Amino acid sequence: MASKQELVLMALAVKQGILNKEQVQTCMDLQAVLEQNGQSLPLVQIALKKKFLTQEQVDALSGKSAPTVDVPQDDKVLLEQARRIPIFDVHEEIGQGGMASVFLATDKESGRQCALKVLFPKHTSNPVFVERFLREGRLLKEFECENIAKGYRFGVVGKGSPIPLYFMSMEYIEGQSIQDLLDKEGMFPETKAIYVITEAARGLAYMQEHGYVHRDVKPDNIMWNNDGRVMLVDLGFSTPIRADLKGQYLDETCGTVQYISPEQAKGQADLDIRADIYSLGATLYHMVMGKLPFGGNDSMEIMAKQVMENLDAAMLKGGKISMHMHYFIEKMMAKDRDIRYQSAREIVDDIGEVLSGAADLQYNPAEDPSNPFSLLGKPVPISSARMAKVPGVSGRMAPSPNTSVRMRPTGESVRQAPPITKGNTTSIRKPIPQSGSVRMPAPQGSPTPPPDAQKKPGSNTSQIAKPALKPGASVRLPQSPGKPAPTQIRLPEKRKPT
Repeated sequence: MASKQELVLMALAVKQGILNKEQVQTCMDLQAVLEQNGQSLPLVQIALKKKFLTQEQVDALSGKSAPTVDVPQDDKVLLEQARRIPIFDVHEEIGQGGMASVFLATDKESGRQCALKVLFPKHTSNPVFVERFLREGRLLKEFECENIAKGYRFGVVGKGSPIPLYFMSMEYIEGQSIQDLLDKEGMFPETKAIYVITEAARGLAYMQEHGYVHRDVKPDNIMWNNDGRVMLVDLGFSTPIRADLKGQYLDETCGTVQYISPEQAKGQADLDIRADIYSLGATLYHMVMGKLPFGGNDSMEIMAKQVMENLDAAMLKGGKISMHMHYFIEKMMAKDRDIRYQSAREIVDDIGEVLSGAADLQYNPAEDPSNPFSLLGKPVPISSARMAKVPGVSGRMAPSPNTSVRMRPTGESVRQAPPITKGNTTSIRKPIPQSGSVRMPAPQGSPTPPPDAQKKPGSNTSQIAKPALKPGASVRLPQSPGKPAPTQIRLPEKRKPT
């Protein structure tokens, strides 16, 4: 079995573009065969014998310091320093991020309450951090999307002084981050998680349409305000989508290792929305499973797993989540980005289809504590018998009285927006599985993938079939013994921003 040091070195080789994941998998397979025959040979030696690596490359990799995730250490901007920015009345500090302190303030000109971010002093002499900070301020001000925090002003006070103050103001969000909710309440019910992912995907779709990728999607960067509005925040790592950088690699790895895509972990320069989709899938996994997709003792070990390890199939199929949720996670977190959703809008479409057409499927609350698409109460023991057909179900059911408003963080009610009917139409539609596994069909209008496309190492979607859908039906929620009548979920019209 490969040691941690071996995996780190191989991950470095993949990150530098010296090896690809297929070559690494070949080496690991050969190592396993040798171990079965009572022999032991390090992965590096196997790579040398296979001529995947040269000795010079091995020496360079062994002497190279491990790359770090580009998130600076904590610092602080004092309240007195923030009050030097003359266009704001700065009241109090309300938080800190990876690059800045955040204060509650009032814009003197408009009288508007806002959140004021001020860049840490130690980063003011670093042009890379300054450029990222100002780019975030510019994007937040330019973007007009209810699923992205709105920016108002950005600039610098005391430019040329020893410690200039770079600042940006944005809407003050009265609410909590998804990470805060996870820390306080534990894993989310599936209805609640689906709502968050759908709304966050709308924000990513807006960014994609404007040519940007977020690069740091995670629970900490998704806010849920007290009115039920879900918003993306912290666009400091956002960058234009650059297809012309294919084959090039960056000297840094931006993002948070627990959620970054394999291509980010490898340092690929040609990132696009599919990297954010992977991170959104990792966020969904965390919400419904109550744990991170991959763990490790340090950043390098986790990044190596993001590149080379599949999701734990036993965990996903162990009865904790529904088959729909299993499908969404596998689809979003495919190692091969060509197998993932190709746009954030596809995610919204696909989730909308499932919620409006899954009437053939019912979960028995006496057998399943996760009780997906329901708002029932106490959990009961898990059973392996998860699915049951609902006889005689057809047509659209009346909406529940509690579905007319957005879900609040208390979990009191749910509001799902209708599926988007325009935009990318290449999302994969799964047939009803007859027997065995089902191969993923080619999207409409796209070239037919090669026969071995679903067998690529690292691909984790080849055995997952999308649950059958019934057009024109809504999700029916089962009735638990001794409980009130079932709750139904229907997709009402989306509320327009005020």
